[in-house]
Amino acid sequence: MKSLKRLPYTLIISIFLILIIAFCISGTVLSQSSHESKIEEKYYREMENIYVQEIRDLLTDQGYENSGITMTHVIDENGMRTYTVTIHHGRIDRLSETEREELLAQCSEITFPDDGCGFRYEFLKG
Repeated sequence: MKSLKRLPYTLIISIFLILIIAFCISGTVLSQSSHESKIEEKYYREMENIYVQEIRDLLTDQGYENSGITMTHVIDENGMRTYTVTIHHGRIDRLSETEREELLAQCSEITFPDDGCGFRYEFLKG
């Protein structure tokens, strides 16, 4: 009879211990996932900085020193990144549409290390 009274307490303690173990395991998994995400973000940030510098060098070579360059990205539900590169320079505003398209074509020839990323280029008008 005594063992039947102890059964609910044993069951409650067992459930409590299982919940603690599950909480600890999920915390470890989430921590690892967060760490991997930080490493991935650092990788992309470094690649983005290199890419912007290459665009800046191209524009400088073309005579557009001190161009304003902004690079933003959107990550879709599949993890694909789509970048928008916005370029601003007063002299670019005065180019013909054909000359702007040629300059955009030159910018789009610069490769990004991750082929899975999409790019869109635009000129910001002053």
